[in-house]
Amino acid sequence: MAGDFATPACRPGWRACLRSWFAWEPMRHAAWETVLFRAGIAWCAWQEMNRTLPFTSLPRPHGIAAWFDVTFCGNPQIMGWLSPLAAVCLALYVVGIPAVFTLALPLVLSVSIGTLGNSQGAINHTGQIVTMALLAQWLAGLWTATLRRRHPLSPDSLTGPQLAADWTRQVIMSTYVVSAISKLIESQGLWLSNLHYFGLQIVKSSGMAKYGDTGPGNEVQWLAQLFVDYPWMATIVLGAALPLELFAFLGLLNRRMALFFGLALLAFHSMVSAVMHLGFEFHKTLLLVLFVNPVWWAARGVARIGRRPRP
Repeated sequence: MAGDFATPACRPGWRACLRSWFAWEPMRHAAWETVLFRAGIAWCAWQEMNRTLPFTSLPRPHGIAAWFDVTFCGNPQIMGWLSPLAAVCLALYVVGIPAVFTLALPLVLSVSIGTLGNSQGAINHTGQIVTMALLAQWLAGLWTATLRRRHPLSPDSLTGPQLAADWTRQVIMSTYVVSAISKLIESQGLWLSNLHYFGLQIVKSSGMAKYGDTGPGNEVQWLAQLFVDYPWMATIVLGAALPLELFAFLGLLNRRMALFFGLALLAFHSMVSAVMHLGFEFHKTLLLVLFVNPVWWAARGVARIGRRPRP
């Protein structure tokens, strides 16, 4: 852990400081950090699978539903057995039992629950980020176990838990990059120029919330009116999200960039949640745990204060 707190500060000069921000520094986490990472992922996974979807058929099979029947996720009796078993697996995963064994059932359940929900005729990606995080953790565990069986890891290699955290961060940031590229492709490069219509989209979402079950839906009418009256403001405010997503991979360089992109994406999701009545709770949690990592920064600050010479 001491090595983590030894990250050098920026040397004098803005060029040196800029280089330090864009320098690649493998994130070597202490054991307690990786426990917190696993706990955050496990919490998201449990929230996703501790429910029984009210669906018993696959009217529009999506993904693996074309080959496998995933309607068992809509059966309360079956899920009454599988959910507690998945909870035990997640608890063992948090304390460090290899993910190859402990995440097999949670991963299958996460994929199946998402597939069942998306096979009803409407697609959503609420739990997608959880499934991808579980998959990254499981694959990293499988890779580490396979690599160690063939030959020992070199001294400068990331440990198994560190590698799992690294792979999971890569997977999470890839979703933002893909989202940005999709916006550009689907809009034929006109995504920014179309943002002046966003005020109307807020009105639509507020109306859906008002007549649905997500709340009154009138909290941000002032913002919708502002964007309708001044469309250029929507382009400026929301246009920043595109480069933020497109260059999200820079958040993998080092802890400083991870903190910056983690906070920026958290702010972006919070704004979208308030305006569009979309939760993004899993995205926020994983960004907070794996990128912002406030406990590490607090511990680093305490360690620096402890190293200051006493007067």
